[in-house]
Amino acid sequence: MNFSFPKRVWFTEPMPRRPATALATSGEVLRLIRTGEAVTRADIGRVTGLSRPAVSLRVTELLDRRLVVEDTEGPSTGGRPPTRLAFNASGGVVLVGALGASRTQIAVCDLAGSVLDRADLGIDVEDGPAVVLPLVMQTWSELLGDRPVSQVRGVGLGVPATVEFAARRTESARIMANWTGVAIPPIIEERFPGPVFLDNDVNVIAIGEHRAIYAGEADDLLFIKVSTRIGAGVIAGGEILRGALGAAGEIGHIPVRHGGGVLCRCGNTDCLDSVASATSILRTLRERGRDVKTLADAVALVRAGDAETMAVIRDAARMLGEVVATAVNILNPAVVVLGGDVAEAFQPLVSGVREVVYRRSTALSTRNLRIERSRLGPGAGITGCAHMVLDHILAPEAVDALA
Repeated sequence: MNFSFPKRVWFTEPMPRRPATALATSGEVLRLIRTGEAVTRADIGRVTGLSRPAVSLRVTELLDRRLVVEDTEGPSTGGRPPTRLAFNASGGVVLVGALGASRTQIAVCDLAGSVLDRADLGIDVEDGPAVVLPLVMQTWSELLGDRPVSQVRGVGLGVPATVEFAARRTESARIMANWTGVAIPPIIEERFPGPVFLDNDVNVIAIGEHRAIYAGEADDLLFIKVSTRIGAGVIAGGEILRGALGAAGEIGHIPVRHGGGVLCRCGNTDCLDSVASATSILRTLRERGRDVKTLADAVALVRAGDAETMAVIRDAARMLGEVVATAVNILNPAVVVLGGDVAEAFQPLVSGVREVVYRRSTALSTRNLRIERSRLGPGAGITGCAHMVLDHILAPEAVDALA
């Protein structure tokens, strides 16, 4: 199955408005009910211009497909109160998985994106898809429990690799090489019904952070994940920006100044990923004589006031801040969100990034810019995967295609 998306077009003159009835398909009626624009049959008729029989036909279709339920009675203006219509979030489930380099979260969500059941797994993604995917699918089956598999409306998966979104495959020639060119969705579709959507792990985190925290408040957002690896997700105009092939946001492989000639796993030297990630911080501390095995060990040294550890964190913040400042100048986001294990663990790193960005970015791009820690935390990936699926399967054209 191929997915294509319309290109954004800018018009210098207002487009003529089409008659409301031209848009009032069952899918459009569902959109009106979901957004609260129309919650009774009379509302739908008034907003769309549809006749009462046409409204009844569309509502019946949605009721039969368990996308809508008849809810509490609405306020009466005289006579019998109208029956209210509500989106049925329990009319199906979506399966989601946020794979990370060091931890993986698997969940079953309802059609509103709320988590029904969840499991956190210790999976080494470097074991490859032949090992990881069967474990993920088995976990979904266990989380479904007594729910019939026919309730599955779609599947969303985020992976720590470059993803060619439209082609639905991973593309990581030198990173996670054993995942390169793997078309993951067909493998999952053999076991579960509904379309399968695949994206980069940071993209789905950015979607989750935006939808749960910033929707309606900041529709231009830059999410930076600083963890075992470093990547970015870009929300532009309220939508994820993937680029021509899905490679947007690969800031981890932008070279930095004064990186020390560190070889990156991609084959280049002084990539941000190789000098400011959790892996790099711990490696540098060990080279400087500190006995650290995990980030928790480094955090303990910071709290103890260890000057060498603080210097390493400041260096990482400086290099990260320089790259983020460049991204701010290019993208002009309203908010930069810093997430991932490193950002969560080290407030000095967040403060250091903020200082560099405000100093090196243009005055206009930073006039109202906010730089914040993630408020959603580790659950952002699951939330983002769910909305990635729901945005597609509940879109009016997708609902109409199932009629």
